[in-house]
Amino acid sequence: MKSHNKKIAYCFLVSNERRDFYLLIPIIYFLENYMNYEVSFEFVWDAHKIRKNPPHLVLLPNTRGNSLYYEIGKYCEENQIPLFAHDSEGNFSTSIPYDFWAYNLSRRPLTLPVMTWNARVKDFLIERYALSQEDIIVTGAPGFDKYKYLKKKDRALFLQKYGHADKRKIIGYAGWAFGKLENKELNDLLTNINKSGESGRRWLELQRDAVEEALQKAIETFPDYLFVLKKHPRENFESDLRDSRNEMNRLTNYPNVLYLKESEEIQDLIEVSDLWVAFESTSIMEAWLSDKPTLLINPDVIFTRSELYKGSAIVTNATEFLEVLNQFDAGDLSYFNQVQLRTERNAILSNSIGNTDGLNHLRAIKCSLDMIRQRNSNLVKPHFNWTFFKRSVLLNIGRYFFIESIFKRLPKFKKTVWLFKNRSLFEINELKPSIYKDLDQFYLKRDLPTKIQSGEIWKEI
Repeated sequence: MKSHNKKIAYCFLVSNERRDFYLLIPIIYFLENYMNYEVSFEFVWDAHKIRKNPPHLVLLPNTRGNSLYYEIGKYCEENQIPLFAHDSEGNFSTSIPYDFWAYNLSRRPLTLPVMTWNARVKDFLIERYALSQEDIIVTGAPGFDKYKYLKKKDRALFLQKYGHADKRKIIGYAGWAFGKLENKELNDLLTNINKSGESGRRWLELQRDAVEEALQKAIETFPDYLFVLKKHPRENFESDLRDSRNEMNRLTNYPNVLYLKESEEIQDLIEVSDLWVAFESTSIMEAWLSDKPTLLINPDVIFTRSELYKGSAIVTNATEFLEVLNQFDAGDLSYFNQVQLRTERNAILSNSIGNTDGLNHLRAIKCSLDMIRQRNSNLVKPHFNWTFFKRSVLLNIGRYFFIESIFKRLPKFKKTVWLFKNRSLFEINELKPSIYKDLDQFYLKRDLPTKIQSGEIWKEI
């Protein structure tokens, strides 16, 4: 199935953070194994490489969630370079005046078809932005396919790794974006929950403090539990090295608390946890895919958000949280597994990520096949982009002078630390071979190589 004359593709990422990686890695696997591509991960500041060595295809997680992704997408459009771009956050609320285009200054699709996670978002784009129905295809969310193909994390090894082998249970908590109270993204956060101004800020502070209190009481009441508190990956911009105050980081001195920022992947933490908790997080849905009981701590239940809360048990304060944990400690899971909640979960999964069979990446490939195949071997050199060139020069010269401990202390340099730490995308390049092994097993188990070769898979999905 592979030949020596491979086509070249670049997958641009803004960091080693795993969300966008897991969105694209099964698609890259298919391209390399079944479409004669060689795909390399490239850091977004190295976009000048598109001109230096023109590719047959460029892959992006999205063209609206980050200005750097948008710039690369626009450049591909201007130079007629085939572009594959999906959506990193495709389960947003469509009941508020949500600005879908965000960082996409063109305010139109840069590549067709537009791929959505679910039919609800498709309808929203047709009604709100007058996009053509034929130009939008529901593929489901490829990033969630990982729960079907990834090898499960060993719970005992995890506890041993962090010196907590004596802990009876693990409570995982997915952090929200409360840290944005202290940075310039506050207004965007307030808009997303349909609040504003000083009253919105005060509401956020009250929710943060109440969630913190609930976590603190539980941590103190169950010293033989390990509380794994995971910081939200987008709480601070990559260039912002602060750990802004949130609902978790004032609890890190407790001996049974593990506060994690980047060192563990969210799906691994879900797998090793006995209970998955959040204020509001799409990881709640990921926990359902892993058959884990879920719980939301919502001091104020009524605010604008996705409908995930309808499928999860909810507590409003520290007292209720402790009551539920006492039931949980006694082995009683009835609070989490009410029939109504299970019914809601199934409906929400369908309405959020489309499908849960692990084949969403193939649905995305299917509707992009013509575009992926269209670039022939006669590659035309794209036009010169001064911004891309300047970034590339600064990045490649600056790496010789980069010393993290020094740069972090210099005001004019500390915002560049994320550039040099992520420049090589070392972590995801190291991860790629093991993910391919998991995908190999998944494909064989589902007899996908045979179905792909015969073309049967495109009818099946």
